[in-house]
Amino acid sequence: MIKRFLFSILYLFLITMIVGVFHYLIIKNLCLFIPLINIYLFNFLMTVMGLAILYLMYDKFNDKVGFTFLGIGIIKMAIAVSFLMPLIKSNFSNKIPDTLNFFFCYFIFLIIESVFMVKLLNKKQ
Repeated sequence: MIKRFLFSILYLFLITMIVGVFHYLIIKNLCLFIPLINIYLFNFLMTVMGLAILYLMYDKFNDKVGFTFLGIGIIKMAIAVSFLMPLIKSNFSNKIPDTLNFFFCYFIFLIIESVFMVKLLNKKQ
């Protein structure tokens, strides 16, 4: 199971780097409140922690992986709001690009985490 987890992290890192570079090249001229690297680092770390919990739950209680995924998703949403709170409270003139950048990354990482979760559920059967 550790090998699968490490492979997942490697796969996640490669996708993060590829998407991050293209994302940076597209928006490099925008003035942002939250640096793009911070957004990717936050989402990467949240996804790694989520995957670690999913793989651990798969080893211990493989019939509860789906519920664990839903719980992790709710917790990640709450933490995402707290991550965006400085932007929300700021007097920054244009908050829309920052918000769109964050949620673009958030949904990319959510899709990746969902793919790994579906693979775990399919291996169970």
